[in-house]
Amino acid sequence: MNRRDVIKGFILAATMVGSRNTYAGEYEKHDKINKKNLLKLKDRDNPSVLEQKHVPAIIPPDRVAAGEWFNIQVKVGFMKEHPSTPGHWITKIKLLVDGRDIAQTEFEVGGISASAATFRIRLDKSSKVEAIEHCNLHGTWISDPLKIKVT
Repeated sequence: MNRRDVIKGFILAATMVGSRNTYAGEYEKHDKINKKNLLKLKDRDNPSVLEQKHVPAIIPPDRVAAGEWFNIQVKVGFMKEHPSTPGHWITKIKLLVDGRDIAQTEFEVGGISASAATFRIRLDKSSKVEAIEHCNLHGTWISDPLKIKVT
């Protein structure tokens, strides 16, 4: 490796770190949102196009045993899959259990990743689960609460 390649590597790394830190500020800004201000489904029987693509859908397993790990999936768009393009993508998906943030995944700029996440969690008791997602164009949305029964 010659000196020019080393310098290019440092410049590229500094640019990536700098842009990531700038973008991280966007995440922090959304972490402070009050749940009352989140966008949500207003009428399940007549959802708007934005609601169809932005309200998260929680897909739990058929059975959950107390204290055992299980996978729970969150898809963005309870009726239609959310687009994932360089100009329109999901920045993060959060999972809440009984109102507490317990897991989160963040997506890089540019819409390369699908608008879904799978979390591996465990519960000791039946709990209320919700998902929150943030779209870079259409704001932060919350799912309807889902009661997961633990046996």
